Amino acid sequence: MQSLISQVRNEIARALVIAIGEDARGVDPLVKPATDAKFGDYQCNVAMSLGKTLGRKPRDVAQAVVDGLGDSTLFEAPEIAGPGFINLRLRTERLSTSLEEVPSIADVESDRLGISLVTGEERRRVIVDYSSPNVAKEMHVGHLRSTVIGDVIARVIAFQGHEVIRQNHLGDWGTQFGMVILALWHLCMRKHQGESVEDFQGVTAKLTDPTLDAEARLSLLKQRARIHQDNLNRDPTGDVEFHPYLTALEPSFETLLPLYRYVSAIEKAAKGLSDEALLIHNSETGQSQHLSELSRYVAAMLQGKTDRSNEQERAAWFKAKEATLVVCSGIYRQLGVLLEDGDICGESFYQPLLHEIEVNGERLPGVVDEVKLILAPPGKEADGMRAVCREDQGAICVFLEKPDGTPCFKGPEGDALPMLIEKSDGASLYATTDIAGILYRVAHATENPVQLHIPRLREQLATLGGGLGADRVIYVVGAPQKLHFQMLFPTAHATGWTRKGDRSVQLEHVAFGSVLGEDRKMLKTRSGDSIKLKSLLDEAVDRARNLVGDMQKDPNRTTDLSPEEVENVANIVGIGAVKYADLCQNRNTDYVFSWDKMLAMQGNTAPYMLYAYARIRSIYRRGAESAPFDADVRNASLQLNEPAERDLALAVLRLPDTIDAVGEQLMPNYLCDYLYGLAGKFMVFYENCSVLKAPDAATYASRMRLCDLTARALRIGLSLLGIRTLEKM
Repeated sequence: MQSLISQVRNEIARALVIAIGEDARGVDPLVKPATDAKFGDYQCNVAMSLGKTLGRKPRDVAQAVVDGLGDSTLFEAPEIAGPGFINLRLRTERLSTSLEEVPSIADVESDRLGISLVTGEERRRVIVDYSSPNVAKEMHVGHLRSTVIGDVIARVIAFQGHEVIRQNHLGDWGTQFGMVILALWHLCMRKHQGESVEDFQGVTAKLTDPTLDAEARLSLLKQRARIHQDNLNRDPTGDVEFHPYLTALEPSFETLLPLYRYVSAIEKAAKGLSDEALLIHNSETGQSQHLSELSRYVAAMLQGKTDRSNEQERAAWFKAKEATLVVCSGIYRQLGVLLEDGDICGESFYQPLLHEIEVNGERLPGVVDEVKLILAPPGKEADGMRAVCREDQGAICVFLEKPDGTPCFKGPEGDALPMLIEKSDGASLYATTDIAGILYRVAHATENPVQLHIPRLREQLATLGGGLGADRVIYVVGAPQKLHFQMLFPTAHATGWTRKGDRSVQLEHVAFGSVLGEDRKMLKTRSGDSIKLKSLLDEAVDRARNLVGDMQKDPNRTTDLSPEEVENVANIVGIGAVKYADLCQNRNTDYVFSWDKMLAMQGNTAPYMLYAYARIRSIYRRGAESAPFDADVRNASLQLNEPAERDLALAVLRLPDTIDAVGEQLMPNYLCDYLYGLAGKFMVFYENCSVLKAPDAATYASRMRLCDLTARALRIGLSLLGIRTLEKM
């Protein structure tokens, strides 16, 4: 099945050269689907723009284009409307021929409806960065959009035939991991006080209680500091208890998370208090740390920024990461997204490309130093702006300037707003890791051998495999990060790393809005916490199970489901409803989460789409079981004599156009709109064109084949949304 709009554009492009001459070769024909069927199937607006360029009346240009089409085998007689619009209607026999060329299938999983794959130079290597949960934190409803939108984009681009590399940019590095490691240490040492996880939760509740007075809070902190000191004195090196504990530990997110919250509550409550009783002394290192700074010191040990071995800290970090991934993988399976453990490429992965601190304190150069060399004043130009890297108040910053030297980005006071890539204390930031990530993602040993000035950086990149050699990198990250990417991408282009042969690597930010409650505020629980994604999905399945149960009680039902089938339907409908409700929205906007709307059997919802598919399959099954005619349905000629038949055929044939539009513009709602329109066209067809009671064998076979093609288009579309279909519902 070929793209219809591509065929139309090619035909108009040919006519333009005939009408205008070689100067018109390569001119965009400005073709789009007609907004109203009474004006045809497509509309061409090229005469409007060419009229100004040529100094001719647009209607005259339009007439020349129509004359250039001649006796087209693609269009019926074109019509010129208004000041120069060309209305185009495809020949009905061309539609039927195109659908008849669609091959039958033996395996639904590999069905492409005859849609060809991109090949040769058109095929790209595309990286899609999405989901990105954090270690030791539960995935919440805020992770839903990145995960499902990213999954659709990856599926669609892979379906087109491009090579897709999924990247889950896990938040697994930084100062917060000192808290994670301390949480595991407390889990290990709690046996000495006989404390349970519930006891730690009780302490957390007290410390976060706003009614607790300052004296009582300080008393509780002193008590916890004494316990901490006693436990540290028992095993100052960690070799006696902590290391063996980690070796035998089977990580559990249910126990890790409460202890992580405990450490966070302790440090937050102790911050700013100068009481000496809150100092913790380590006899092994001879150093003392304030209770509120313990996690920062432990994080420094993890990252090799202290004068002691970090073996235990890395072991604890790995266990916490493992516990988190078990939970995340379960949610991915429940959601039906294609992310796997092998797709994880978190913040820690890029640390070799950043500078490191050796035991003797020597600073080794890395990606920040490379950027400083390349973008040193006066900087380099890219994307219509100049990127300049220089020190500002001790920090290393990239300033983006217009050609006249004025800043592209300004702070609240109107001064130049830079992108910080290294703090004054030498610490890395979010932007630092992202710059290293772009280097790794676009570089390739043979396809894009990026020229680097710093030998150590070249060596470290080689240890990571030399890079992925991407042609296109897509970041599915919330809209609040828009400014970050507006600064990051020009900076990356200015380094020259993204130049790949005669073209630049595409760097794209797929932004998305927030999920809101009925009050149009951020969706949260009654207690004000973020709704956990696992809880949301479980509730969706429960509600879908009730919906299916109510449907089974309907005396007019035509399908009885077994308990196992009910459970399967509940899972597919429930999870599909949550995903579809998100994906059918324009991703750039916020949307209100509503159980009633997403589980409705009418409207642009997953239950409606799944029902439409199941209904078509039931028609096809009944026809196969008791065919009124002896007809070869698979190879039947398509008769599109009725308007509803033609409309449905045209809708099926527009699937490739829709897939290409999603792949180019990265808007999943285009696919949802298409599927909803296709289902609507089928309902009109079903009501006006009898299938099982068709007047003759040829009509019956044609309509049955049209039913099958429609079902296949729906199934492919829903599968690209990550939604499984149901044969009966």
